[in-house]
Amino acid sequence: MDLFETLQEKVKNFDTSMSMFPINPRSLIFEERVLLKCFYCSRYDTKWTCPPRIPNLDYKTICNEYQNAAVVMCEIPFEGKIYEEIREKSTNDLHKALLHMEKILWDLDNPLTLTFIGGSCKLCKNGCAEEKCRNPGLKRIPIEATGINVIKSLESIGIKISFIENRTMRRFGLILW
Repeated sequence: MDLFETLQEKVKNFDTSMSMFPINPRSLIFEERVLLKCFYCSRYDTKWTCPPRIPNLDYKTICNEYQNAAVVMCEIPFEGKIYEEIREKSTNDLHKALLHMEKILWDLDNPLTLTFIGGSCKLCKNGCAEEKCRNPGLKRIPIEATGINVIKSLESIGIKISFIENRTMRRFGLILW
């Protein structure tokens, strides 16, 4: 069993709502217009893990330094449930699964494993603290905040995202090792 298959099995055992799909880090599609969408977000400059509070780095170069990557998907049906509740749950479930996978890779001697969550961080129940992040070791940057066009990047591996569909919340994160 290769490392991807091991991770795939472990993430499914950790949370049955999770799926994993391999992706070549060099096939991730970066676009400046994705970064501009962050500027228009109602949470802009309110989260410690979102622009403009994230490091001003070349995320495309960083991703290209990795040999392996996978998209991690959290899929939760929410018909009859409150949208905001399922939005928070899906983000936090994905975030926790990615942190779990980081630990697995750390234990397998991959100390530079990197993850990006889907959507803004929602670890703190009452939002981000004003002075500094309450969870600096657990916080992760949203995949979109790096400039990755998630829709186009996922299409390249056969995953179609539709925003019209309203019965299932799907969150996508990224792990690189």
